[in-house]
Amino acid sequence: MPRYVLLVDWTEQGVQAVDRTVERLEQGARLGEDFGCELEHVWWTQGNHDMVSVVRAPDEQAMVAYTLAVSRLGNLRTTTLRAWTGDEMREIVSRLPS
Repeated sequence: MPRYVLLVDWTEQGVQAVDRTVERLEQGARLGEDFGCELEHVWWTQGNHDMVSVVRAPDEQAMVAYTLAVSRLGNLRTTTLRAWTGDEMREIVSRLPS
């Protein structure tokens, strides 16, 4: 399954309820299961983003639906990055012409 890195920024609503951030994460992980997505890793971070997570999704459409569903709850906004492993990248560059 493809992996995605999510850079997460809390909205004002999310900041106001920061004491429930772990519970919201658990709720979001369960919501992801409805789309066939699996939350692999999550870190709360200091700096430009409030959280970083890694999600596996069956396809791009499932990932978009999941991030829209989570964003619709109003606590966060995401920037989503498609990620590749070394083996996947090796496959990609093998397609380049010589």
